[in-house]
Amino acid sequence: MDNRVVDCYAELKRLRDLQYESDFIDDHKQSGLYREKAEHIQSLINQGVEYIPNF
Repeated sequence: MDNRVVDCYAELKRLRDLQYESDFIDDHKQSGLYREKAEHIQSLINQGVEYIPNF
């Protein structure tokens, strides 16, 4: 895979895993940050975006 783009589906899974891990260890600040990023990626996926540039 080209390292200049990020697969939105893989990034969403990565962010959700980090969010759930942060929830598990009671780091609510980090959990909220990951949740917001995951929601942004989900909105891109809903708009039909599959890859985002990695600038």
